[in-house]
Amino acid sequence: MGSAPFRAFNGVLHRILKPGIVLPVVLIALLPLRAGAEECAHSRFKSDLLLPFPSVLIPGFGQYFQGEWSGALYTGAALGGVLLYQSGASEIPEQGLSDDPATLFDTESWSYRKMALGSMAYQGSGFLSAYSAFRSSVPRFQDENGRYLFLTEDESLGDMAVSPARFGHLAKLTSAIPLGLLAGAMGYLVVDERSRRSDADWTFTADDLAFSGALSYNAGLSEEAVFRGWLLPMAYEYTGQRWWLANGAQALLFGAAHYGRDNRVPWPQFLLGYYFGYLTRKNGWTLSESIFVHTWWDAVIFTAQALTTRRSDGTASTFRVTAPIPL
Repeated sequence: MGSAPFRAFNGVLHRILKPGIVLPVVLIALLPLRAGAEECAHSRFKSDLLLPFPSVLIPGFGQYFQGEWSGALYTGAALGGVLLYQSGASEIPEQGLSDDPATLFDTESWSYRKMALGSMAYQGSGFLSAYSAFRSSVPRFQDENGRYLFLTEDESLGDMAVSPARFGHLAKLTSAIPLGLLAGAMGYLVVDERSRRSDADWTFTADDLAFSGALSYNAGLSEEAVFRGWLLPMAYEYTGQRWWLANGAQALLFGAAHYGRDNRVPWPQFLLGYYFGYLTRKNGWTLSESIFVHTWWDAVIFTAQALTTRRSDGTASTFRVTAPIPL
């Protein structure tokens, strides 16, 4: 793919997961947490940074320190991702195992796809764990310090999880316009690419659809949770509620996270991140619409890329339509 989501972050994960060191490290890191979890819960421990940030790398970290055993769900999902990644890696000869994380997204081999899905499961569980640790701390900040009083809506992870299926958002111009423009642009590029290469064996399978859908859903849910659900309100609070500065800061981080060899200046991701921040604030700091738009934005692009995959003589090619459109 032209610019896979979180190519930089997954580059780090690729090099960590490849030797299989995450599984024992996570287990060892979580051992001492049980002893202190109850004490922390009774002391109403709260943090908008020191718990969410480690939770990105050690999913469940913040929940254990807050005495919430829902952390086991995040840890379990992360470990499942590690095992799935290792399962895919074990099916590939060592000489064929690329060190380029782009390979995880740019191939039709299910061995590589399992590695991609495993790394995304690890990333997604960490992002959601960080978001949950932050949101669990918000009521305590509001009661004890008078901070984050602008976060008045209680949006559960369950509500967020079903947001991509809330097609009522298409009745809003803020969702319909960007998705409509994108669908039209990508539809034109796909038709043009396929018509100019009429000698190619174009195919699109249920496997392509499942893989694209899984990546889109993970990106829409977990990236919105960590950037617009955690980093944006934290930046808004710490900048004295200067909206342009807070939203610009999280958008810069969102763009930087998409930096890669094929995306040296990720300005499209910066603009998209800024727009998602606008949607979040417009909707009372809830994430449903931004999750919906983000998920289907990625789904349109991933599907367009899958539709322009060329196969010859039974072998897969990584030819993709390319456009400077953020994922």
